[in-house]
Amino acid sequence: MYKLTQTTMAASNPAEVSANISIKKINLNEIELNKNLTQFHPMFSKVDELRKQIYYLSTLLKSTWGKSEIITIFIGSLAVVLGAFTFDGELSEGGDFLKVGISPLGDGLSAISPVSFFQLILSLICWIYFIYRLWEHYPLMKGQSVSLLFMWFSITVMNISLHQGAPSFPLEFSTDGITITLGSLIMSIFLGFVFTRAVVETRDIHVEEKFQDPDPRVVADALYNHSLLGWVGILFIWTASCFVSSWAGTHYVSVRPHGSFIWQITYIFFGIISVAGMCILLWYPQFLLGSGEIKIKSKRAREIDDLEITMNFFPEQGKCPECNHHSSVSRDTEGLPKIKCPTENCQGEGTINTKCNLCSEKLPSRVICTNCGVSSPALKHLSDQEAW
Repeated sequence: MYKLTQTTMAASNPAEVSANISIKKINLNEIELNKNLTQFHPMFSKVDELRKQIYYLSTLLKSTWGKSEIITIFIGSLAVVLGAFTFDGELSEGGDFLKVGISPLGDGLSAISPVSFFQLILSLICWIYFIYRLWEHYPLMKGQSVSLLFMWFSITVMNISLHQGAPSFPLEFSTDGITITLGSLIMSIFLGFVFTRAVVETRDIHVEEKFQDPDPRVVADALYNHSLLGWVGILFIWTASCFVSSWAGTHYVSVRPHGSFIWQITYIFFGIISVAGMCILLWYPQFLLGSGEIKIKSKRAREIDDLEITMNFFPEQGKCPECNHHSSVSRDTEGLPKIKCPTENCQGEGTINTKCNLCSEKLPSRVICTNCGVSSPALKHLSDQEAW
């Protein structure tokens, strides 16, 4: 169905740098479809491009993923399975719906049998270890992995609220949980938007820095080879899988005494797909960006970081603008320029054009360098960084 048009080039997978595993990297522009839907109608051009990029992703997965990534998915899948059923049958029996909450606000957790409670703890441990392994595999995506987890959680809360007052949703509908539903929906869309913007804008910066060339065609090829259309398609598929899994799990427990085992199996199946999809969503951006020299953040987050870096320049020791020798001028932690008192035997200082804090003598606005003897304005001895 697919073919490669050029010889692949050797590269290194950043997720396996520590293992020193070399792989064959395939550029996106080296792949062609044997059959194009555009032969039937030009409107299918985007569909062909999406098919091409998803195939590209699958090819890279086969080339880069190893046993470690499979183990990570297995641990996440085990966490889903352990939370989907109980060995003592407590979940399938429905439990006591009158006992809810966690002490001291409720006695629901204490009403769980010892076996089910052990499963709960074991599932929580698997989730924590799964997240730890994600951070180990994809260090650039630590912050974004948290966004995906909160997005998944928001989708789950949305499904729970949809079943509030309507256990058979979507066959019935209730407005009891409409506020929580809308809030969770907005939160999910917001987190997905922020996650996508962060990856796209970081990709753009990476291409600008690494593939600068006078020939715009070279830059265009580099931008195309770093295309995220297929990745965005995976993000939509992952979101749908999370929704179906959460809906099936909620639907199973909302019906009393319990729902059909089909919903339980659906929850596990799509839950495992969601775990694998999360790994893919975190892996691909880091693969495109290569080494860990660039952080995956949105443009606004970078501006805030730049402001923090600017503020970290303080305090600053002044230097002569002519010979670069240390002078009596400095800048404090608040960004204010200060100068040491020139009066003999006085150890005081103060802001330029004010009085010394010890001898109350007026401080000069110009400084004579003790090394080269050049007289220059005191502010010239400091950098031009602004303290706003």
